Amino acid sequence: MSEPLSAVVVAAGRSQRMGFDKLLTPLAGRPLLLHTLERLLLSGVPAEIILVVRPGSEQEMEALVAPLREQGSIRLVPGGAQRQDSVQAGLQAVSDSSEYVLVHDAARPFVTRELIDVVLAAAKMTGAAVCGAPCSDTLKEVAEDGQVVQTIDRSKLWMVQTPQIFRTSLLREAYANAQQTGATFTDDTAVVEQMGHPVQVVLYHGINLKVTTPSDWKLAEACLQLGEGESAPGQILRKHLHDMNNHLTPLLGYSYLLLTEFPEEGRGKKFATSIQTAGERCQATAAAMQKLVRELFPRKGE
Repeated sequence: MSEPLSAVVVAAGRSQRMGFDKLLTPLAGRPLLLHTLERLLLSGVPAEIILVVRPGSEQEMEALVAPLREQGSIRLVPGGAQRQDSVQAGLQAVSDSSEYVLVHDAARPFVTRELIDVVLAAAKMTGAAVCGAPCSDTLKEVAEDGQVVQTIDRSKLWMVQTPQIFRTSLLREAYANAQQTGATFTDDTAVVEQMGHPVQVVLYHGINLKVTTPSDWKLAEACLQLGEGESAPGQILRKHLHDMNNHLTPLLGYSYLLLTEFPEEGRGKKFATSIQTAGERCQATAAAMQKLVRELFPRKGE
């Protein structure tokens, strides 16, 4: 990547819906926050990570991230009362050499290199991009008494997530404008939208869960446990798929040789063609499975 990119990780919340400090609580053996930071570092994309923390927690957070500093640059800054205050504090700490800035929720521990790359590619085209997916559930407007007011047309509605990536100068300008108007935002793309600047949404079907509720916690723990360590099921699956592809490659070579040995109209030719077709389909299936497994259980540089 030629253009420097900084990551602002927002970790200044109070986990009110969870009922405990989710970022510092062990999830699949390590604090949730470490999973997120390690995924960003493994991607190899950010030149630096600005970790925005709750004021008063700096010492505790510093001790937590200290072992990760050998893997990349991590700097801590105190956040503010609202999410946009925290993002703005992180944005001010971003190096002037960074052309792009990535904003990410600390409670999304499944970020991957592939996800960052597709959002960054869109941001390079428009200056601002976010990943998301179309709404799949039926949406209702509900009154305070629990009664349905109306059913919302979901055909044009998307659920957006993080990472969200922007040209650094654009996001700084947008936040400066927001500060002048006094408007409140819970999403960084909305800060850019209020300037009238276009935002590109990138379709993403992969796992990008934000751990917000106890049920989210259980699901994230199950997924992470599958992929942690060389003896974990996820890593074993990676190895088996790799070995299978290694065996499929010569098999396809042999099937090609068989095709050249039989006359065009003979039964042997038909059998050899069937073998080659089956091998090609197996290879395509294995490649699709490898892509999914790499997404779920990445290693350094992926």
